[in-house]
Amino acid sequence: MQKLTDQVKLLQKIVLVHRGEFLILQRSPKSHYRPNQWDLPGGNSHWPTQTEGDLAQPHLSDVLRELEEETDIAIRDEKLDLVGQIAQSSPIYFGTYFEAQKQLFTMIVGWQLNLPDEFDRSRVKLSHEHTQQVWIKPSQFDEYDFGFAGKKDGFIWEMVEKMSI
Repeated sequence: MQKLTDQVKLLQKIVLVHRGEFLILQRSPKSHYRPNQWDLPGGNSHWPTQTEGDLAQPHLSDVLRELEEETDIAIRDEKLDLVGQIAQSSPIYFGTYFEAQKQLFTMIVGWQLNLPDEFDRSRVKLSHEHTQQVWIKPSQFDEYDFGFAGKKDGFIWEMVEKMSI
């Protein structure tokens, strides 16, 4: 698990929208957290190690890197303009969670990215971290097991509630 410090972690997730549906991924049965449960693309941010680049938004590249690692969607694809979209947008969700047993404070940030209509969904290729992908409508959310994150007031549930399609 990547953490910003020993006591703080930044988790970022993306609601990736295409033609009124959004992408969910099933976590591997070998996952340390929420095995076999459904999730949004994203992951933990790394502590910045350089002083160059966009220091105002140092973790935007992390969430796009996670998207590319988990789905093989090229973040530098000019037609998709994911870099431009996320740089000009605000998070749709911000929350926190404290794990008392681990003494770990997690900040959770949710983003929405909209893919153009002509996007080819067959371009999505899963990493070893996930076993399945599905594009669903918001009305289908309750049909999938997201664990605690998908329960009312869970961070994934909140992101889906706040997204705009």
